[in-house]
Amino acid sequence: MAVIEILGTDSLSSSRITLNDNFTSLEDEISNLKGYLDPSALTLTGVTVSTSQLTVGSSVLGTSSATIGVATTISANLTLDASIIKSGISGTSSAGLTALPATLAHSTYFVDATAQIALAVSTIVGQEITLIAQVSGDIEATNVAGAASITLTQNGTLTLRSDGTSWYIIGSYGATIA
Repeated sequence: MAVIEILGTDSLSSSRITLNDNFTSLEDEISNLKGYLDPSALTLTGVTVSTSQLTVGSSVLGTSSATIGVATTISANLTLDASIIKSGISGTSSAGLTALPATLAHSTYFVDATAQIALAVSTIVGQEITLIAQVSGDIEATNVAGAASITLTQNGTLTLRSDGTSWYIIGSYGATIA
């Protein structure tokens, strides 16, 4: 953007056209930016970003402790040329959960499967969770595609991914699936 500099020795009346032209240039540039940035909806579209660090809200991507908040949505292809670290654990290896929450906000759940853990349907396409059995037992298979029953041994694992209506088994260890 080119603006014309007004010097201190210039008269205001003779600089009026220059001032008006500068404001017109600024308005044009702001209009161009609004094509990408919608300040009302707080969205940025049609922009290619190439960076080693990306800040989304108060979250930073590109650092060793990067996280994106739960409400962050990326509605485009995203290619990351580094590791993806899924954090968020509920329960512990010494005290597993006897029931899963209705909304699964973590990536890993330690469970006490003696209580037959019920798995709610996920409505989030692509959501992935891992269940780790702190104590051996059963996982209710009602919402798991292709499974009639699932039993985990102690320290057995079951990794599932959702298509938005059912869970699909993508990995297991120490599990009997029928």
